[in-house]
Amino acid sequence: MNKKPMTVHEVVNLTGITARTLHYYDEIGLLKPSIVTEARYRLYTEEDLIRLQEILFFREVGFALKEIKKLLDAPHYNRSEALERHLSILEAQKERIDAIIALIKNEINGGKNLAFTAFSQSKVIELQTQFRDEIIERWGNTESFRQFEEIFSSQSRKIQNEQISSFYCTAQELFEKLATYEGKTPSCSEVQQIVQKWQEYISEHFYQCDSQMLSYLGNLYITDERFSEFINRFGGENLAMFFSKAIEAYCTKQRSERNER
Repeated sequence: MNKKPMTVHEVVNLTGITARTLHYYDEIGLLKPSIVTEARYRLYTEEDLIRLQEILFFREVGFALKEIKKLLDAPHYNRSEALERHLSILEAQKERIDAIIALIKNEINGGKNLAFTAFSQSKVIELQTQFRDEIIERWGNTESFRQFEEIFSSQSRKIQNEQISSFYCTAQELFEKLATYEGKTPSCSEVQQIVQKWQEYISEHFYQCDSQMLSYLGNLYITDERFSEFINRFGGENLAMFFSKAIEAYCTKQRSERNER
């Protein structure tokens, strides 16, 4: 790897993550650049990039950013063991993809085998869950992924593990993105787009989430500690409140637009 420290722009080009994400990682202490010049330019060393790679590994498995920070800073963290467990998950994912490719090729060649096992992600999810549990038990005292399942336990009994995992990944992606805008107003366009995506995802995968239902959820996210704690895992202590205000602004605008028609 290049030994010369890299600028934010160079890291963005190398990794594909955004400059805003790097700045946010710096802000929360997850990934601080080893060098900050007098002109306030951030420079990332090889050690910094190794830590960034580990962060992306853990995000792939489903850890929240706060949890990743605790794990990487834990005194007994073992990078080699973590990589071995992550490799087993990737191999399971590859096995699933290879099976789907073989099924498609068979269909192209005129095969009529109605097989569906190749689409199952049960093995991948099993390995991911096992990995998270082992990491939590051995290397850090963090809130486990099971907290999510407890929050949504009534819904968890109704849907398959694949849907639970998909919902968690979507929530993680949107809430972590939301956290990068906490310094802005809840009504800004970037935040409002996140609210819209959340509404669309709920409507598509669970139930019709109109403005009235969304407004109810926004209130629930700050009145029910279970939801507040879950959302706050992905940002500051007031992320749930920020999201609730953003939802309120979104719903108010929707109602105003309907009244004008």
